Amino acid sequence: MDFRLSNEQQQLRDGARRFARTELEPLANELEEKSEPAQKSLIKKYASLGWLGINLPAEYGGHGASHLDAVIVLEELAKVSPAAAFPVFESCFGPILAIGH
Repeated sequence: MDFRLSNEQQQLRDGARRFARTELEPLANELEEKSEPAQKSLIKKYASLGWLGINLPAEYGGHGASHLDAVIVLEELAKVSPAAAFPVFESCFGPILAIGH
């Protein structure tokens, strides 16, 4: 079995990592210290990048990507801030999967 990421998955990972390091790091401490949810502007940014519901079927507003694709994005964001990664988690896993499957 081949466990290597595809070229598309590597690009997804690299883009999420770059975003997390450049745009998320400045917000991370504040989010973690205040224990507040991510700002709406950050959630809108995730949506514009296609990371909300990335693994949900297109007919439900998702992108039809795999669960692995969603985990790749989630992992890169959570490395910087679990609090900032939570909106991606919420939109890709948990109860939302009952809708998509």
